[in-house]
Amino acid sequence: MSPTILVTGATGFVMANLVRHLAERGHDVVGVDIKPPDPRLRRFLESLPGSVSFRQVDVTDRAAASVLVRDVRPARAVHGAAITSIPLDVERARFVETADVNVTGTLNVLAALAQVRTGRVVAISSGSVYGPRASLTPLGEDDVKDPQAGYPMTKWAGDMLARRFAGVHGFDLAVARLAGPFGPFERDTGSRPLLSPMAEWATAAVKDEAVCVTGDATLPRDAVYVGDVAGGIAAILLADRLAYDAYNVGWGRGTSAEQAVAALGRIFPKLRVEWYPERLSPWSSPGAVAGPLQCDRLRLDLGWQPRYDLDSGLAEYIEWLRRYA
Repeated sequence: MSPTILVTGATGFVMANLVRHLAERGHDVVGVDIKPPDPRLRRFLESLPGSVSFRQVDVTDRAAASVLVRDVRPARAVHGAAITSIPLDVERARFVETADVNVTGTLNVLAALAQVRTGRVVAISSGSVYGPRASLTPLGEDDVKDPQAGYPMTKWAGDMLARRFAGVHGFDLAVARLAGPFGPFERDTGSRPLLSPMAEWATAAVKDEAVCVTGDATLPRDAVYVGDVAGGIAAILLADRLAYDAYNVGWGRGTSAEQAVAALGRIFPKLRVEWYPERLSPWSSPGAVAGPLQCDRLRLDLGWQPRYDLDSGLAEYIEWLRRYA
């Protein structure tokens, strides 16, 4: 039996794909979430070389987090439980809850892991901590952070506190700052009410509906296929040593709406597209515009390389939507 890896937020979009990535490679994984896995996710994680089990725990409950970690005693862990990018009306309604999950929940999990001397821990952060930029040059891990909304602010607070906690406690930890993932299991579970344009467009294409593109279609967004995000996180988690305490995870290049729709058109030759440049879009609103994450550390320090590009990532996502969505 291989040493156990603990993954919090395991029924969510990115972490569900990470659990599968680890189990495919023979690791035994205990997934933790406030919600249990639905039947479709259980099928996604069946018949893999590594075992996958689930525990239902609220990370804001310090005592429950401590009991969980004492029971599991994981060799390594990824903390991904979070309330993610949210529209303004939801941000207003869930402001305190978001901070509670993304900041207090992070510290509860780290404190529990420190008690049992867990090995490598990866805390999931976000590329949104860098904030918007007038320039579209790539953003390195040491660039100035300027989060502009509740979600990125709480992720930056969790990012800083996790690394400080590790320094104070002699903890082997790094944060992974993610670009904008797309792919299987992107859906609203209650913690992710704002889905990516890639999810909306791919789903419309599979349903033979018109793809609606709003805003400036030439501006880039830092899209990355979720399989590569899972691979990047796993590279940080499983490395023998780390030279840094923070790693960007992405493709290192921007993708515009025009490029994404063109890639969809290569899969669906009869794709119908409707353009609405006058409408605001998550791709082109002022708070969302920035250069891509620079991922040289991940490539050079850990030898990680993406397995997908835009066309192959979309093709795999489309195949999954056709089979399961």
